[in-house]
Amino acid sequence: MNKDLFTRLLNYYNIDETDYQSLIQDVDESNFAYAHRFKDIEKAKALLDEVIKNKGKIFIYGDYDADGVMGTSILVKMLRYKNVEAEYYLPNRYDDGYGLTLKKAQECIDNKVDLLICVDNGVAVIEQIKLLKKHNVKVLVLDHHSLQEELPPADYIIHPEYSCFGEIATSAGFVAFMFSIEFLGYFDKYLSILASISLISDMMPLKQYNRNLLRLVINNYKDGEFFTIDALKEMEPFNETTIGMKIAPKINAIGRMIDGNDINNLVKYFVESKKEELLHYIEWINAVNEERKILSKEAAEALNDFTLKDKGIVYVSNVKEGLLGLIATALVNKYHVPTIVLSLEKSGESYKGSARAPEGFSIVECFDALKDDLIVFGGHPGAGGCSVAVDKIDIFKEHFLSYCLSKPIEKVEKAAIDFYLTEITLDNYRLIETFSPFGEGFPRPLLRIKNVYVPSLKFSRNGEHLLTPIGQSSKLTGFNISSSSLQGYKYIDITGNLRTSQYKGFTSIEYLINEYEKHN
Repeated sequence: MNKDLFTRLLNYYNIDETDYQSLIQDVDESNFAYAHRFKDIEKAKALLDEVIKNKGKIFIYGDYDADGVMGTSILVKMLRYKNVEAEYYLPNRYDDGYGLTLKKAQECIDNKVDLLICVDNGVAVIEQIKLLKKHNVKVLVLDHHSLQEELPPADYIIHPEYSCFGEIATSAGFVAFMFSIEFLGYFDKYLSILASISLISDMMPLKQYNRNLLRLVINNYKDGEFFTIDALKEMEPFNETTIGMKIAPKINAIGRMIDGNDINNLVKYFVESKKEELLHYIEWINAVNEERKILSKEAAEALNDFTLKDKGIVYVSNVKEGLLGLIATALVNKYHVPTIVLSLEKSGESYKGSARAPEGFSIVECFDALKDDLIVFGGHPGAGGCSVAVDKIDIFKEHFLSYCLSKPIEKVEKAAIDFYLTEITLDNYRLIETFSPFGEGFPRPLLRIKNVYVPSLKFSRNGEHLLTPIGQSSKLTGFNISSSSLQGYKYIDITGNLRTSQYKGFTSIEYLINEYEKHN
């Protein structure tokens, strides 16, 4: 083992060898959550048991993002293991919006539902649950969103903070999975995989029980065991990168693109077992995801008149609301300025906007300063959403760009590990991977190589990509780093990550460049 690199990794994560041993210690189905337990979960399980015993009608109300889909699928599948059928509904982003609606609450009453289970929503649903309780409908909430001052009068709320489970935020899919263990009396491997997808898709911090469950699932995953997951990840290994880059985007694409009840086919995909039906659904999922990618790319590329004299972007587009955040992210990555992308809402009276910003700029502070121009707004420093009245869009654009001009972004130096060309080896890649999984709160380490001699670098035939061999089985790769872009540089500093590639059974190691700058 490269002891020097190991020490640099410990310093990067601000941990010692004892902490490292804790990170890599074995976890199993019995100890991944240690002593963490949701208060009243056994009472919630007893409530469900009672409804099942009395042959009551159960209705599960989820959400349109990957976490809500996973949570809903876990509960439906859990009940099917016990030969119990439940009705379920994933809301439509465009017609229903987020959370249980009064219309759906009334339908539950009219259809004589005995138990409503809200998953990935519910803690902010006050009037709807009051209406249900007024008509003697039992209500169970499995949620993880911020607790409001007033909580709904549900029979039981199972929530990481409210139920005293732990200090680390977790996903609704994780909450649903823990409830499945209580209900079934055992750890189900397939349901644990769905929960692990929710952790990555909802960007939960990879600490304690979140990290332990993800490690356990990744270590025990076997290709060929679960067609639904294999088909989503295609030929990639099952890990946090594949979940974040392949699996979660496909699930989220349906909620972003579909304007109708077809979104509920996602639950069918994750709980059905007939191969021919699954093949039909995966074809549909892939087709919608491809459309999402094309529309997002076209919309981002349509903004071709932005100049560097502007310090922000306000882009009014005609794309679906569900794509606004993706386009805003793409534009921030391209231009590195605060960006808001808007589209006209169905009512025609206002624009719905999604904002993203580079590190060093706060979206929520910006929205607060411009609140007189907005109908509603919310979010956090890096991302947010808002609504703007049609007759105020021009003044909002003017004020947004003026605010961006008044708040110049200072470049934030990202923490990185000093690294060397000679350390681009498979052994060092494997050492770094012992610290995985990487994600929110525990990022993949950035590796900085200083003083790279530019004249020694090699490029693709067309000169558009940096492709430099380093020994027989390693190389430097910089996509869209052209030979012309490095003219005038003698030495550069680069930051990036290591990754492996397979070709005809041979494994090579690659340093993938994320950024470069002139060496001072």
